[in-house]
Amino acid sequence: MQIQFTSKIVLFFLLTMLLSFGGMVDSSNAGQPTDPAKIFKSISPLEANALLQKRNDILFLDVRTPRERANGAIAGSELVSIWDLIKGRIPLPKDKAILLVCAVGGRSYAAGQILSQRGYQEVYNLSGGINAWYKQGLPIM
Repeated sequence: MQIQFTSKIVLFFLLTMLLSFGGMVDSSNAGQPTDPAKIFKSISPLEANALLQKRNDILFLDVRTPRERANGAIAGSELVSIWDLIKGRIPLPKDKAILLVCAVGGRSYAAGQILSQRGYQEVYNLSGGINAWYKQGLPIM
């Protein structure tokens, strides 16, 4: 059990480092895909809330652990394993908007970069995660 947990931590840090170094190559467009038709953007909690209220076609994915989610979640979000998402085990339509959330925005940002690189057309990261959402006074269930 300890080895599996440790290997997931190592995988997470390696992925984070890989994405960090990749973003250092062209900082003028960091986090943004080169295809202008694609969107990958970090948005504030207020922007995310407005987006969710305005559009009903958003796939709202929570990439935290079940234990983290047990402490509170944003209505309408669906818990998914970040590992399954990164490995491509969760079938998602590439033509649908996706909003990702985690605790503070790091895991969801990394997942968003990967989805964008895989051809997903409209991907948003909730900047600051559920913590920032809560600090803005937005509802948590």
